[in-house]
Amino acid sequence: MKTRRKMGRREKKENIQGTLFALSPLVGFLLFGVIPLAVSLVLSFGKVKPLDLTDIEFVGFENYVRIFTEDTRFFKSIGNTFLYSFASVLLSMIVALLFANFLNRRIRFKKVFRLILFIPYVCSVVATSMMWKWMLDYNYGILNDVTNALGIGRVNWMGNPATAMPVMIVLGVWSGFGYNMILYTAALSAINRSYYEAAQLDGASGVQCFFRITLPLVSPTTFYLAIMGFIGALQSFANFQVMTPTGGPEDTTLTMVFRVWQTAFEDRRRFGMGYASAMGWIVGMIIMIFTSVNFALSKKWVHYE
Repeated sequence: MKTRRKMGRREKKENIQGTLFALSPLVGFLLFGVIPLAVSLVLSFGKVKPLDLTDIEFVGFENYVRIFTEDTRFFKSIGNTFLYSFASVLLSMIVALLFANFLNRRIRFKKVFRLILFIPYVCSVVATSMMWKWMLDYNYGILNDVTNALGIGRVNWMGNPATAMPVMIVLGVWSGFGYNMILYTAALSAINRSYYEAAQLDGASGVQCFFRITLPLVSPTTFYLAIMGFIGALQSFANFQVMTPTGGPEDTTLTMVFRVWQTAFEDRRRFGMGYASAMGWIVGMIIMIFTSVNFALSKKWVHYE
């Protein structure tokens, strides 16, 4: 009887501890996920110019109407964001697949190469952006020293509308393709070599093997990287805010989330937190719609067998 009581108390104690451990992520999700979403939804239907949530004037859909009828900067930020997302994500996957295909062969020091190429992905976005901002500086940047030595002259990389966004796209590819390369390497390693042997016996070239065997068999990995890459790119903010604090020349590097941040904190007396919350919900809906379309289209090109 004593043993059963001890076991019963111990089980109850373990159940309580297990419940508390299980509740901790749920509490975090409620505090930092559900509650902020609910508050922002309420704020999106009101005017809150000072940072005082008790001083709110409900105006219905006025904030949403104003965004779609008056805010040209927000619509430009949508175009900038999609340009950056498509270019950086697609180029990153292409470069990653090429590197993964090369490093999947029997070459020396391939693990070292993978490590070097993966490092930019794990580094802080702010730190790498500050590094590139220093390297691209017009007066003392190392890249301008090189162009000046070559006779090209100094280039105002981030101050020129023609070069600001291309530079950000290159930085996006540089920082993200290492992660894509690692996943592509794993996908390539899982392909049965007998497919290539059979294709070579039938006279298929290396290019034909790549497009008829490699691409279809790594399509699930491509789909995953595309979805995660686009979701991340559509929310780009920190790298743009560090490289171009004002949104770049002629707003060429102003992204959607960057515009929401500007509205909420820099222009809050003019627009207010309610207006920024409405803008944030529109951004969220754009990302949800775009992701849903990608899932629907994936049925036509993703092969799981």
